[in-house]
Amino acid sequence: MATTNGKAILIGIQAFLCILEAYLISKISLIGKIGIAMFYKQYRFLRTGWKTFLLLFTIQLLLILLLHLAKKRLPARKANYTAAVFLILAIIGLWGTYYDFQYTFSHRLLKEKFHLGFYLFWLGWMGTCVYYLAIKPAKQESAVALAEAAEEQMPA
Repeated sequence: MATTNGKAILIGIQAFLCILEAYLISKISLIGKIGIAMFYKQYRFLRTGWKTFLLLFTIQLLLILLLHLAKKRLPARKANYTAAVFLILAIIGLWGTYYDFQYTFSHRLLKEKFHLGFYLFWLGWMGTCVYYLAIKPAKQESAVALAEAAEEQMPA
C-alpha cells in the first residue's frame, strides 16, 4: 500500500494544481464575465478564485478518498478496476470538455486560460487514478502464515 508520505505528496500536488486551475478559471474573458453576470448566474462562483478552488479541491479529495477506500477494502483486482473506471471517466471528461470548448460558440468566447483550468482538472484526476493503479496493495498475511509464526514464538 502507498505510504502516508506518498498520499501527502499526492494531496499536495492536487492542492497546487487546484490553485493553478482556480486561478486560470477565474481569468475568464470579459464576455464570459458579462454572460455569467446576466444569463448564467449559477456559474457565478467560477469568477471567484477561492470558491472555484474549494469546489475543485473537494472533488479531488473525494476521488482520493474513494480510491483509497477501494484500495484498502477491496481485493487488488477490484480496486484496480475501480481506479481504471475513474481513469476512463476522466478521459471521457477531458474529451467532452475539449469538444464542448471547441464546438460551442459561447464557450469558445471564454478564452484559453479558462479552458486550460478545466483541462488541468481532468489531468489531475487522471494523475490520481494512475497513482492508485501504480501502487501495490498491502501484503495480507494468510491465517496459516500467522499460525506458523505464532507456533515458532511459543516456548517448547
